[in-house]
Amino acid sequence: MIPNKNHIQTVATAPPAGARWTGLRGLLRARGGRLTPQRIAIYEAVVGHTTHPSVEMVHAAVRARFPGVSRATVYATLDLFADLGLVQEVGGRVRRYDGRAGRHVNLVCERCGGVTDIADPRLEALERRTAVRAGFDVRSARFELHGVCPRCRAQSRRAGGRSGTKASGGRRTEGARDA
Repeated sequence: MIPNKNHIQTVATAPPAGARWTGLRGLLRARGGRLTPQRIAIYEAVVGHTTHPSVEMVHAAVRARFPGVSRATVYATLDLFADLGLVQEVGGRVRRYDGRAGRHVNLVCERCGGVTDIADPRLEALERRTAVRAGFDVRSARFELHGVCPRCRAQSRRAGGRSGTKASGGRRTEGARDA
């Protein structure tokens, strides 16, 4: 049986009575939306994890609970969550999402597509100093470095290849970019 999209399949998909979903419910209501079981499932598939799932991975996880959920719903919800600052889209070959709260650097491997989080308490101070210097009101920030991870570099060395990046003039990072 394929449930109707408003049907709650299990108790686990219903928002808890406590304050856990109050903030998200308020953010969505301010945008004219509502907190559905499908949105909860999408949120839980990304936020709080360090796996940086692709849209396909999120869709597969949510379809396990809600077989009728469309890929378009997952894309739209992830875009909404990014606009609300709950997740960040990570650059790279595949559209991935970062649900980790707090400022950190995403190291994105151009070969395997892996994403590694590195926390650095100095990022907030750097962001603040840079914004003040430019008189800029920051709405969101994304810190990414693109290059080749240690595992891919080691594989390349074993295969007798170069350890540099793609043909990009030898440039190894893009530095910090605004989202």
